[in-house]
Amino acid sequence: MQTQPIAASHSEPTRVDRRWLVAILVIAGLLRLGIVCWKPDTLLEDRDLYWGIANRIVAGDGFVHPELGHVTAYRPPLYPLLLALIVGCGGGLKLLATVQITLGTATVWLTWKLGSCLNLDRRALIAAALVAVNPLLVQATALAMTETLFTFLVTACMLSAIKNRWTTLGFLCGLAAMCRPTMFAFVGIAAIVFLLRHLWLQRTVRQIWPQVCLAMLAFVVVVAPWGIRNWWHFGKPIVTTTHGGYTLLLGNNDEAYQSEATKSLGTLWDSQPWQRSLDEELQRAGNSSSNEVARDRWMSERAWNWITSHPREFTATCWLRIRRFWNVSPAGSDAASLPRVILWGITVFYAAELMAASLGLLRLSSDELQKWLLLALLVISLFAVHIVYWSNMRMRAPLETTLALLAARGTQLARRSQKL
Repeated sequence: MQTQPIAASHSEPTRVDRRWLVAILVIAGLLRLGIVCWKPDTLLEDRDLYWGIANRIVAGDGFVHPELGHVTAYRPPLYPLLLALIVGCGGGLKLLATVQITLGTATVWLTWKLGSCLNLDRRALIAAALVAVNPLLVQATALAMTETLFTFLVTACMLSAIKNRWTTLGFLCGLAAMCRPTMFAFVGIAAIVFLLRHLWLQRTVRQIWPQVCLAMLAFVVVVAPWGIRNWWHFGKPIVTTTHGGYTLLLGNNDEAYQSEATKSLGTLWDSQPWQRSLDEELQRAGNSSSNEVARDRWMSERAWNWITSHPREFTATCWLRIRRFWNVSPAGSDAASLPRVILWGITVFYAAELMAASLGLLRLSSDELQKWLLLALLVISLFAVHIVYWSNMRMRAPLETTLALLAARGTQLARRSQKL
């Protein structure tokens, strides 16, 4: 982050560039429309109970568990509130599809805009094109899950940071944190690095305090209502969710290690029997389904006990999560439904993108690092969370815009020498 706006040195897009951008946006919209038309029922699947919570909100029950009826903080609030707004407006599948397609296409435009601000010039179109056809992001359009909204928000956050729009940055970071709690990791790491960097450059905190306060205030205004609500209901100011303990334990237990970490990459563990036995253990320990805070604490403690008592196995599961996070080939039921030629195409796409992104990272000059710092911290923070917590390739989706920008930078054959 910079305390003073940096004058953009990129040139205004030409008429040809604008035509290419329009074409890319049209392709992005058509691909997302196509996946929705191909799999329309997937938008109605309630994998994470978002639809159920939304329907309860519209019915006047509040933010409660859709099946058990008790007050819940098991899921972050933003996406269920978006679905509740859609339902409250009389919409359903078609309106949600429109929202998802719009958010996905807008993310492509934001990527191009961000690339222009990063002085990629015409190569910003390459980054936009990579996001437009990105299989993870296209597929996410047809799922009632947080990937599409979260990716849009984090990309907008990065653009606000580059443009030194502090209040907007804080507001968007707050919304992103209410969409996926992993955003808290980025906010914390970015704040620490930002302050240390300014102290290292011998700039006093007093000089940047007004801008920092604006960002912090906007962030708190967005996040505080959720924490206050949870404090009222659960006796703790929970600003994340009561789902973290389960996610941590899901990736760090004996069965997960034996069924996945000791097998080849792509081996899937049927965790349903383990989940049923886990619920029975929770009940025997006196942690009823409605006592989310106690259950979350119990599962978190059990996970950390396993981690500390099984360092070798934990290292193996971390290595598994690293490989899953950066995997280039889809796995699971979604992959099984795709023709082999499409699977190979996806593999080639991600292998090429990651290689180009690595090359782009190596080609960043010292002058460029100032603007690319926050994007690097975004990748580091989200990746670091998923080294410890449960992970798969889908968790990488919010970073695909950053990877596309780095890949576009990698198409330049040399380091830049000019000041940004």
